[in-house]
This record gives sequence, C-alpha cells and structure tokens, in this order.
Amino acid sequence: MTKFVILKIISIALFVILRAALLRSSYASLSLRMGRWLRKGMDPMQRSITENAAGPSWFKARLPWMLVLFRLALGPGIVWLGLTRPQRWMTVGCIVLALVSDIYDGVLARRWRCDTSRLRRWDTLADTVFYLGVLALVMLRYPMTAQHHAVLFVALVAMELGQHLFAWMKFGRNASYHSILAKVWGLLMAAATIAFFGFGLDNWFLDAVLAWGIVCNAEGFAMSLVLPIWQRDVPTLGHALRMRKKIFYESSSLFIG
Repeated sequence: MTKFVILKIISIALFVILRAALLRSSYASLSLRMGRWLRKGMDPMQRSITENAAGPSWFKARLPWMLVLFRLALGPGIVWLGLTRPQRWMTVGCIVLALVSDIYDGVLARRWRCDTSRLRRWDTLADTVFYLGVLALVMLRYPMTAQHHAVLFVALVAMELGQHLFAWMKFGRNASYHSILAKVWGLLMAAATIAFFGFGLDNWFLDAVLAWGIVCNAEGFAMSLVLPIWQRDVPTLGHALRMRKKIFYESSSLFIG
C-alpha cells in the first residue's frame, strides 16, 4: 500500500510540476511580449504577424534541436552513469531531464514555428534511443528484474523497432506520429522508471506501462499501414483513417478534374 501511494505521488507531482512550468512560461512570455509591444506603440496583432513573417532567430531555431540531441546523448549517457555512478539520484535526474527536454522541444518548436518534419523525426528517434538505454541499464544492473519482465521487454522492443522498420520500408523515413497514446506513454514511462530506479518499486505498474507501450506501437504500426503517404503528428488512428480518406478523395478529384 505504501509503495502504491508513493507511485501515485510521483505521477501526480510530475504532471503538476510540468503543467505549472508550462503555464508559467507561457504567461511570462506573453506578458513580456505584450509589454514590449505596448511600449513601442505597436498593435500586438500586427507585431505578431511581423515577427512570424521574419522567422525565428538563430537561437530559437536551434534550441529545440539542442534539446533533441541532448536527449539522444542521454541514451548511452544513462547507461554509462548507471554503471559507473550507481547513485540513484543521478539515474533519476537523467530521466527527469529527458522528460523535460521531450516536452519542451516540441512546445518551443511550435511556439517559434520551427517544428519541421526533420525535427519531429529526430525527436522520435531520440525517445527510442533514450529508453533503449534505460532498458539496457535495467538488463545490466538488475538482471533478475529483466528476466522477470523478459516477455514484455522483448515484445515492446520488437514492436518499437518493427513499426519504425515498416515505416522506413513504406515511406523511406521513420514514423513520427506523436499520438495521444504515445504522449501518455511517455509520462507513464517516466513515472515507472523513476519509481523503479529511485524507490525500487517493481510491481504491476511497470507491467502495465510496458503493455501500454506495446499497444501504442501497435497503433503506430496500424497508422503506417493505413496512411498512403508519410504524415507527422497524427493524434489517433481515427485521425489517420480520416487523413487516408481525404488524401484519396483529393487525388481522385485531381485525376478526374
């Protein structure tokens, strides 16, 4: 019961902290920009249009990339730290940093209008590499735990790599759907791994998170199966089916016309 309470506290704390930080940063950014516009005597809407037309600055265009590459480096980095620095707080710190970078690379890229398809594909690749590093650390430091969850681990890795391989074969690039299931899975994975490395919690919740990941990858595979061309940021399988109908309708209309 105590472990369950600790796990719930971790999950709620992660959500509240990240949500509060996002709202605070959004409010502060909007307040500063409005203040500058009003002091300059320019209409806020006109100023926003002018800034968006000019494009993001050098720093803004590259900061999301820095966050993605940082998370990519954390994949092998967490394995090295976990084996050479066995302190729990360092492993947990890597997971928290990876989660924060995963959230804010997309938030900042969309806000600054530099969320390109290439960035989104590397974002997905960084997520995969990081959690493969986490899995490798579990296998090397806690072989009994890896053996206990072996079936789910193997199924998850097979589904993850399989759906990306299928997307490469069909579209010539890896899948990057960032679906609702995938976003929820990212939060659940962070909570489960923090609970495991930080508090030694190895129970049904970890099994449930691994099973959620298998379902999430199955949805990604289904999206790649139904979509005729590569698409990014597809929230659900239902959206993918509607995109398929729209693409076929537009192509048939173009052919008939």
